[in-house]
Amino acid sequence: MQKNLVAVSGNRVANISSWSYEVVGLLNGKHHVLLDKKQCSCKQYDRVKIPCGHALFPADTQGIPYGSLVGDFYKTECWRATYEGVINPEISDVDIPFEIQHRVLYPPKARRPSGHPKESRILSIGEFPKNGAAKGKVNRCGRCKQSGHNRASCTNPLP
Repeated sequence: MQKNLVAVSGNRVANISSWSYEVVGLLNGKHHVLLDKKQCSCKQYDRVKIPCGHALFPADTQGIPYGSLVGDFYKTECWRATYEGVINPEISDVDIPFEIQHRVLYPPKARRPSGHPKESRILSIGEFPKNGAAKGKVNRCGRCKQSGHNRASCTNPLP
């Protein structure tokens, strides 16, 4: 959230009503923010339910704590309530054959895949790659310095 707030520094906030704000950017880009409904016209806040910079800026000027703007499903109370109850399956109402009741199940035979394990994880929705990871490196031939092939398959004459 701090990165989102830094991204909108220099913007201006106009109060429309008690929970409705208009954020005007440096290049006259306007975004309409509804803090009570957790919505912004950029739609990032609507999808992820983590406040974008446009929503954080008016909250910062009004003194609204950032924790109240985050979606409820990110909060600890929601996660705790999810696992609060005990689930006991009722087996008495299902007829299970004798040979299935006493069958011994072993875990599947699995081999670890060959090669070195992946070092970078796959990003989730709402996460953004770091600057170095976003840029792809162009492979070039070590002999003629052209792209599209490597040194082993190079057929270009030497200069």
